[in-house]
Amino acid sequence: MRLLRLRFATGARRGEELIFPGPRVRVGRSRDNTLVLTDSDAPLSSGHHAEAILDRGAWWIVDSGSTNGTFVNGLAVTRHRLAKGDTISFGDDQFIVSGVRRGWVAPAITIAVAAAVAVTATMATRRRTPVPYEAVAARAARSVYAVIIEQSGRRAVVGTAFAVSADGQLATNAHVAELLRLRGAVKEAIADDVAAAKGGRGPSTGDLRALAIRGDTFEARRISAVAMHPQWRAGSIRDDVALLLVEPGEPLAPLPLAEGGAFARLQRGTALASFGFPAVATDAARPRGRLSVDVVGDVRGDYLEAGLSIAPGTSGSPVFNAAGAVVAIVAGGDFVTDATGGVVPSGSRVNWAISAESLRDVLGAQR
Repeated sequence: MRLLRLRFATGARRGEELIFPGPRVRVGRSRDNTLVLTDSDAPLSSGHHAEAILDRGAWWIVDSGSTNGTFVNGLAVTRHRLAKGDTISFGDDQFIVSGVRRGWVAPAITIAVAAAVAVTATMATRRRTPVPYEAVAARAARSVYAVIIEQSGRRAVVGTAFAVSADGQLATNAHVAELLRLRGAVKEAIADDVAAAKGGRGPSTGDLRALAIRGDTFEARRISAVAMHPQWRAGSIRDDVALLLVEPGEPLAPLPLAEGGAFARLQRGTALASFGFPAVATDAARPRGRLSVDVVGDVRGDYLEAGLSIAPGTSGSPVFNAAGAVVAIVAGGDFVTDATGGVVPSGSRVNWAISAESLRDVLGAQR
């Protein structure tokens, strides 16, 4: 099999080599590509930018009608035969062709990486390199939402949620969803409200409403219904997960859930990152999420303990493993009441996140 080897020439992954067995490598910003390019507020690459094609023993790069063109060694091309040492540019991303030769892809050193971590879809790498935190933050900013209660023009952050499907479902804690329900801002049971939501009808609660606001873009979507994990009980962090249904709009950008067994492989010292909206430090009108990085302090059954700057408002935040997939969900922290009556972290850093496997249970119940 003739392999195409590309090495990152720019960005946080500079120097990392990718191996593609062919016969076709789709390149672009959209997550259905084999090689997913960098996304940004003003991207120079296209959703489906180009393709690398293995044709009669040679690799060719073919532009797919991209807006800003595909360049090889600084020259715009529509179709070009690749050779070792060529530099290929797709908008903001540059790669060096480090090899085009015959060989076998050894299973032990070829890792399939999930597309929704905003780096690759089915591409292979020579080594398991952790996804840079910059990439985790960029992906999270497009998929994580502040959960807001709004009434009479006043907003308050009550939690965090993240997209798990393109058709309007967000994941969060059951205790966050329960608060929305008790306040009368949403209805219960997503399955019963999908038709109503698609028709643009939300709960009738006067000027009180629940909103999901995406950080950085500040796009607000109304939350119309919730669905709790069937085993959750108020006051417990056991199975403390739920789904929120938001009103129709542009497709959401779902985060990938870690593969089965990923949580069980965690151990003390494993690197983690989370992305959420601490209430005390978040402007509810223009929320910007915070990335926190830490390591696992302990693992007990379906729960892990970590610092991760967990505070009121971050309940429901996704917790990412080194591959950039959601391995857990923030469930609770060690909080105390301060002199003003507010709830703040105790400083003990004894905070808990629940395995994302619990989320699969509630997702399956809604299908």
